[in-house]
Amino acid sequence: MPAPLKRTIEAALRAARIDLREARDLLAHVLRKPVSFLLAHPEATLLAQRDTAFRALVAKRTRGVPFAYLTGRKGFYGLDFTVTKDVLIPRPETEQLVDWVLVHVDRKEGTTLADVGTGSGCIAVTLAKYLPNATLIASDVSKKALTIARKNARSHSVAERISFRHGSLLSVLKPSEQPTITVANLPYLTHEQLKNVPHEPRRALHGGVRGLELIEKLLTQIVERQIAQAILEIDPQQERWLTGFTDQLPDYHYEFLPDLAGRTRFVTLKRT
Repeated sequence: MPAPLKRTIEAALRAARIDLREARDLLAHVLRKPVSFLLAHPEATLLAQRDTAFRALVAKRTRGVPFAYLTGRKGFYGLDFTVTKDVLIPRPETEQLVDWVLVHVDRKEGTTLADVGTGSGCIAVTLAKYLPNATLIASDVSKKALTIARKNARSHSVAERISFRHGSLLSVLKPSEQPTITVANLPYLTHEQLKNVPHEPRRALHGGVRGLELIEKLLTQIVERQIAQAILEIDPQQERWLTGFTDQLPDYHYEFLPDLAGRTRFVTLKRT
């Protein structure tokens, strides 16, 4: 006999240690209903097939699978994005990177921005959404990630202003292309740090021995191409290493910026 929704959620919480809100959201996802429907109809019943699907999601969440991968959705900067196991899940701190760009670009002018390592496309799509006069170049070494990024661009009606490129860092740029600002949330975890993030794509996280292999390459390319401004997300522990590296970059001023928790999270470059 189908069980009421309220009892289904309570049973799931007894069987697995997950948050009540997550249990409700997972059940709403399975039912394809808003959470408000569950609250308004606690005695509604759940068909056996949906009940099995719900319990399977709860079991995966109990094993540590990220919530966003179970629902296939993640919010970023007030927008909704499709995510799969092929892309990194957008983080709240990365929204500050978008904030910085919106402050440092002239919204009235038609400008070109480059998003390196676009992943789900959350940065490029958000910038295109909030900067209607801008065009963007978004690159990634993963073809599967680019498929997701293109899907997100279409869903937010900005696909015509984003050129998605398959390739490494700024090598995707044509000689005539000169972005005003380059943004990047590149892989920056060390091999040891990867052990703490078991479910997300290793390729989107691993940045080499010190986590700086791709970041240092990109900074060098930015200087070589004389790009006016850039902002890169980094690990808080990398400030000391990057200070020595950025000290050697000619004609550029650099600055480290904190996240909302007060930890060093970004390095910015401005051509002097």
